[in-house]
Amino acid sequence: MTAAQLAALVGGRLVGQDKTINGVGELDTAQPHELAFAERSVPEHCRAGVLLVSVAIPERSCVVVEQPKQAFIKALRTLFPERDGFLIQPRGVNLDEPRGTTWVDATVHPTATVDDLAILAPGVVVHAGAFVAAHCRVGPYTVLYPNVVLYPGTTVGARCRIHAGTVIGADGFSYERGPAGPLKVVQVGCVSIGDDVEIGPNCVIDRAFLGVTRIGDGAKLDGLVMVGHNVQIGRGALIAAQVGLAGSVEVGDDAMLGGQSGVADHRKIGAGSMVAAQSGVGRDVPDGQTVLGSPAMPLRVARRVYAYLPRLPDLVKGALKRD
Repeated sequence: MTAAQLAALVGGRLVGQDKTINGVGELDTAQPHELAFAERSVPEHCRAGVLLVSVAIPERSCVVVEQPKQAFIKALRTLFPERDGFLIQPRGVNLDEPRGTTWVDATVHPTATVDDLAILAPGVVVHAGAFVAAHCRVGPYTVLYPNVVLYPGTTVGARCRIHAGTVIGADGFSYERGPAGPLKVVQVGCVSIGDDVEIGPNCVIDRAFLGVTRIGDGAKLDGLVMVGHNVQIGRGALIAAQVGLAGSVEVGDDAMLGGQSGVADHRKIGAGSMVAAQSGVGRDVPDGQTVLGSPAMPLRVARRVYAYLPRLPDLVKGALKRD
């Protein structure tokens, strides 16, 4: 697609040089052949070849529209077509690469489905009812238990164990308010899982918006964990059951999250830190810190707060009497 064609597609106005668009990216990482959008200012280091903006930028190829993000979503639907509800080519997948299912020393049980354009390394086991979509790669000696689903473009490393019912690579939960109601933001990224990762049953790991949702080597997830789009989980992280990580959360190496804890979007959980069970994290957690409560507080502060809680009624009653 050219910038002029994009302008016609989204009802915008081309300002600057007409260029060919061969992909999409975020403002900080987009390449000279890619399209990006900006709702506010554009950083000086941005290398995107074409920009969707509301105000033209001098000496840049821009398509000017009232709502850049909504126009970008419309462009994504054209640049990344679907077949049967799946992306034909997730971002980062090169269709020119030789691809095909590797059956040598891989075991695929009856009723499992592996797409012809997926790659299984030697020693992989795919149990009954599992589904491996096109352009997925599964590393050596990884086991996919019954009814595991890998959406297109998912990469799984070596010696992983992904337990029954887990879904990896589904669309992230992202909608843009529009005049006709919520507008679905197309998720064209992927999921990458490192080596020696174990993921419990019935987990959900969403694909990224434009980049990669990543789980580092040796990370362990218990059952019923929700990992939102663009989340980055570090090496050796331990995440207990029913944890929810909203979009773009970063979990550092060797961090630990207790059961039923939740982390708000774009927060950072530092390396070696600990989040106690049922905590609600709305702020960044520094490296090595332990937090507790909702809202989550440093452990030392939380202990004092919880020590006073049972005494609050008497303290309030005494204060009212003095008044």
